[in-house]
Amino acid sequence: MKFRGNYILMFAVQFFSGFWTYYACVQFGLVGVGYGFIPFLLVLLLVQTKYVPDEREVALIHKTESAQGIVIAVLMAVVYMWFPELNWFYIFVANISIVRGAIGTVLFLTG
Repeated sequence: MKFRGNYILMFAVQFFSGFWTYYACVQFGLVGVGYGFIPFLLVLLLVQTKYVPDEREVALIHKTESAQGIVIAVLMAVVYMWFPELNWFYIFVANISIVRGAIGTVLFLTG
């Protein structure tokens, strides 16, 4: 299995690290953000270190980031309006990874 340039692996790990981040935040508080960021960062470095993406990959990454911003804004508005008792910061941090991973995986598998 190749790691450099394997964006499907990167986004899949980021998807699952979002769930780990939320669990770690609930268990350990603010320190959980750091625990959740570890797999996100490791796979990011492993996949992108010394790798130059081609034009298609760059376009898909831009699509992922654009869609991520839109979906996160909508999700956080929903959390703020209908679930004010939840810790919005933990949900925000976890949703960044979950949404980025889901959208990126789908775009790279289909694009």
